[in-house]
Amino acid sequence: MDINFTPPPTGKDFMMSDAKMRVLMGPVGSGKSVASSFEVIRRATMQKPNKQGIRKTRAAIVRETARQLQDTTIKTFHDWFPPGICGEYMRTTKTYFFKVGDVECEVMFRALDDSDDVANLNSLELTFAWFNECRDINPDIVDAMSKRIGRFPSSKDGGPTWFGMWGDTNPPTMDTWWYYQMEKLDPKDGVSFFDNGWDVFKQPSGRSIHAENIANLPEGYYDTQGRSEEYIRVYIDGEYGLSSAGQPVYKYFRPDYHMANETLRPVINGVRPIVIGVDLGLTPAAVIGQQDPRGRVLVLDEAVSFDMGIQRFVRTILKPMILERFSGSPVVIITDPAGVQRAQTDERSAVDIIKAEGFRVLPAKTNNVSARLSAVDDFLMRQVDGDAAFLLDPKCMQLKAAMMGGYRFHHKNGSIDKNKHSHVAEALQYLMLHIGTVGEGTYVIQRRDIKRVAAAGWT
Repeated sequence: MDINFTPPPTGKDFMMSDAKMRVLMGPVGSGKSVASSFEVIRRATMQKPNKQGIRKTRAAIVRETARQLQDTTIKTFHDWFPPGICGEYMRTTKTYFFKVGDVECEVMFRALDDSDDVANLNSLELTFAWFNECRDINPDIVDAMSKRIGRFPSSKDGGPTWFGMWGDTNPPTMDTWWYYQMEKLDPKDGVSFFDNGWDVFKQPSGRSIHAENIANLPEGYYDTQGRSEEYIRVYIDGEYGLSSAGQPVYKYFRPDYHMANETLRPVINGVRPIVIGVDLGLTPAAVIGQQDPRGRVLVLDEAVSFDMGIQRFVRTILKPMILERFSGSPVVIITDPAGVQRAQTDERSAVDIIKAEGFRVLPAKTNNVSARLSAVDDFLMRQVDGDAAFLLDPKCMQLKAAMMGGYRFHHKNGSIDKNKHSHVAEALQYLMLHIGTVGEGTYVIQRRDIKRVAAAGWT
């Protein structure tokens, strides 16, 4: 029997990766499960032969429930690797003994839905594992599985040539453990960068000209899917789902459109300013941006603290960042208007403290919430010569998390939730308020010189 399979571009990148932990994420119908099925067999064929010339491996394929396992996972695997042709399937144990040529792979299908099932993994000795629709898999199961892979074949039989675990999935919601893993955020606070070890391979939207697996789908497949905004977001566009706690504040933000593909470079000419929005308080946050010559806003970097006063934040985090990345450009810091008020325990205001570190500081023109939100939305909806007028550097992961739904309206009263995402989101608002107020009309480029305008906050 000849089996011909050509993975879609993202699926190919996923399969060619040797990362020990990886996820293939995309819309429904994009060929994720098929690519993962073939990855099981591909890895089995890559195992070095033992002394008897046999390439022996053992895999676990995990789904949340027995019904899902039977109706989808096992069915997909059998469609491509039919029992009786590629091996023998034992229904009672849900174990497939794949055997073609010198390749022997014992594939164990398991339904594991909660932490109580961890005990079912304790005796397993595996080469690798696949979590089908991994967003539904309990983190305790994943943790337990990580201790069972790489144990077959044994060292006396040569050990595994490669071991690891992977998952395929539709995007999870942004209040889940899996979201934090895939976005490399610390689950403890949801915003701090933390390399959890997972490499994510994200497929394009089903509505994109680059949509994958279209040739194997009925014509108009995505046109017949559910039409709720949330369904389209997750199952067609392949974006993270929103938390059930409320709707995102920035509903116009699209990561596939507003996220830069590579690190953004500031314009360093001694004239065009670097604007830094700063949210004050016990957890100061800063967002660093610049308006480029085309009129686009480039969000270049971010800084977030926890349990840190403004002086320490500026001295230890913000100032070193500015000196390293933006030396040579004028800098203006925009703060909450309340920053000019003096604290009861200190005669100096937050603005005074920042000025003492050598920065030019201006309070935002207003603290009106509607005006702050509009300042951001205006650029999110705007285009410059057909391109996005707002670009976010890929390193700004905390701001990305906030804009994708971490910064959200309360599901009951409609106010904005004050949570761990609020500080960086509000820092962005102060930055955008300044750029929106200053506008492109505050400087005039002439043939040989630039007319400077003090009101713009330039020096």
